Amino acid sequence: MRKSAKIVIALLAILLPVCAQEKQDVVIKAMNDELARTVSQLHVTNLEKPYFISYRVDDLNTATVAATLGSVTQSNPLQTRIIGVEVRVGDYAFDNSNYVSAQSFGGGGMSAGVVQGPLDDDYQQVRRQLWVATDAQYKHVAEEFSAKKAALANRKRTTDIADFSQEQPATVHESRSSVKADVAGLEQLAREVSLPFKQMPNVVTSSVQIDFKNLYTRYVNSEGSAFTRSDPQYSLRIDADTQGADGLPIHDTLQFFGDSLSDLPGKADLIAKAKDMGQRLEKLRVASAAEQYNGPVLFENDAAADVFAQVFAPKLTASRIPDSDDPRFEVFMKQMLSQMGLGGSLLDRIGGRVLPEWMDVVDDPHMKDYQGTTLAGYHEIDDDAVPSRATKLVEKGILKTLLTSRVPVRTISHSTGSRRSLGAVPSNLILTSGKTSTPAELKAELLRRVKERGLDYGIIVRRTGGGANPAMRTAAMMAASPQSAPTNTLLEVYKVFPDGREELIKGAELSGLTAATFRDIVAAGDKPVIWNQQVIPNINSIFSMGMAGGVDMPVASFVVPSLLFEEVSLTKAEGPFPAPPASKAPLAGN
Repeated sequence: MRKSAKIVIALLAILLPVCAQEKQDVVIKAMNDELARTVSQLHVTNLEKPYFISYRVDDLNTATVAATLGSVTQSNPLQTRIIGVEVRVGDYAFDNSNYVSAQSFGGGGMSAGVVQGPLDDDYQQVRRQLWVATDAQYKHVAEEFSAKKAALANRKRTTDIADFSQEQPATVHESRSSVKADVAGLEQLAREVSLPFKQMPNVVTSSVQIDFKNLYTRYVNSEGSAFTRSDPQYSLRIDADTQGADGLPIHDTLQFFGDSLSDLPGKADLIAKAKDMGQRLEKLRVASAAEQYNGPVLFENDAAADVFAQVFAPKLTASRIPDSDDPRFEVFMKQMLSQMGLGGSLLDRIGGRVLPEWMDVVDDPHMKDYQGTTLAGYHEIDDDAVPSRATKLVEKGILKTLLTSRVPVRTISHSTGSRRSLGAVPSNLILTSGKTSTPAELKAELLRRVKERGLDYGIIVRRTGGGANPAMRTAAMMAASPQSAPTNTLLEVYKVFPDGREELIKGAELSGLTAATFRDIVAAGDKPVIWNQQVIPNINSIFSMGMAGGVDMPVASFVVPSLLFEEVSLTKAEGPFPAPPASKAPLAGN
């Protein structure tokens, strides 16, 4: 009873800074009232009483518009409200999380605390939905806690790590953005940007998709934390596909993000980029095929940022493999996540060198822009209600720490304020170099190393084909169908000969590039680029945090210069590939 009284007092403290807002916001009042009642009354005989409860309500207004060859193919405005409830039983040291039963895996219990909310600000209905979700989630986690205790009772845990960290309560309130999508205007923009492909009959498929999202989040928890956060966002994506004469699928993607339409490239610039994409694909269709290569590789500009974001950055976030009632299942989980590229980190490398001694990496969610360009990862508070802060991850090549949520890992006991969506992810990840080279100097250094090794040519990568949604990349890897383009095939790759001559090649695949390869960077450019990309938390985070972590896939900014690697292996993409179309496209004429 004393513990419950203390929690209720803490909850009352939330009401003081937001009392004025509550008079206008029925949803927040319903959340606070139901949370106070739940904390004081929720208990079922023979079940553990909750020690932590959080309520989250996401109001999401979206619009998706797509067009192909100047014609709109999709126009879908949507308004929805999602209620998420997180309940933890036990205590901070040992609770129901970080555990999965091999017998009940995939049973759907993790989503028990997520329900559809009423679109109207109906106080009674919001409280009812919170009550429904809380009841379902509590019963699920209480059973999970009992199962976890029983499963681990006779097993000696190799580490003594708390299941949930204790953090200071925090309150942040942002005003709600009133921005709305101009659907007709987005349709016209999609038409015009997709139109250039109508003059390119060798481009087999193409599309332009514009997504608008205005997410407003309300959050309260039983520790006394509360926040409201507004997150409007536009994204525009251009996709195009063709095939080489040998059937090799060739895919290109460009994607842009911004808080407003003005943050995206202008219409004329987008049309020019679509034309450039088509011309690039046309050149690739007839380019010579790649060969086996081992040697120095220069990733320029966007290519460097994308390979850093895809390969190195995910290893800078910490997560835990869950305990299980079957140790074999834990081994299976580790192997599966490793193969999918969705698990693992550099945790065991803390204190060791992971980059050259003249390189640093910092994650700074408080940076709104970099040299005048807006960054996508800015946020004041994370989805655990922990204030965000800058974190020095790598200093002079030495790994200092990792980005974490409130789920502790070995040697890191507190959150860095990095949880967005289901787990810890980067925000604005900035790679800086103590020694830099101009583009001409980088190319000269590449050729010098090529000559030292007695190679006929070096390799420059200018586009990886990146910008693709990482979830779609993973799905393509898992599908592994002959009709799927190789997911690690680079797009724009050049052989560079000793006299400086360049030759475009197609079908070059990265082989064996890992986070460890980044220790062998030998030079970096002097003009970093900003690369915005959606990021996915390590998938095992859902066993630590549940499914009530947010409805969006966060976007991070990566600030990275061109990178020259001492040695990278490339292989030739192997088929079988689907046969090219049997007849000419209608756009090519008779």
